[in-house]
Amino acid sequence: MLDKEKSLEMLNGFSAHYNYDASYMKEMLHEAPAGFETFEAFLPMARFSKSAPLDVLFVAKIIVTKNEDCGSCLQLTIDMAVEAGVDKTVIEDVVFKEGKSLPSNLKLVYDFALAITQNRVVSDELYAQINEQYSKETMIELALAIASAKVFPTIKRTLNDAKSCSMITLKV
Repeated sequence: MLDKEKSLEMLNGFSAHYNYDASYMKEMLHEAPAGFETFEAFLPMARFSKSAPLDVLFVAKIIVTKNEDCGSCLQLTIDMAVEAGVDKTVIEDVVFKEGKSLPSNLKLVYDFALAITQNRVVSDELYAQINEQYSKETMIELALAIASAKVFPTIKRTLNDAKSCSMITLKV
């Protein structure tokens, strides 16, 4: 059962902690509480990490968000990566240098996540390389990270809240 006050408190805390405009989520809570409850149940998927290295997950999340969003969700993902302890040079390479200086294991993730988010065919060679590098459990976590990173910008655009996504100067 949805506790609207608790959910609003969570959203306000999240917004304040990350300096992020959560108005679209608050609108969902107020206008469609049952829809928000479903959305809220999805949130653990977006944060799920059991065995996958955090740099692997955040390389994927950042490149997906960079391709799906115009700024504020990307900055949020960058801030979360920094907070999680991901090396800033890795983050900067993904955001500003097209993954060109990433270590080979992370470059695989970059190329893979980019192909997935752009709905391109992933070559058998890339699948073989990434499956050789990472366990099936990590690949499942990577799949959850990639899919969930698409959700937030998609909801914002659907609710005509992309205006809150105005181009920003990204910082790492």
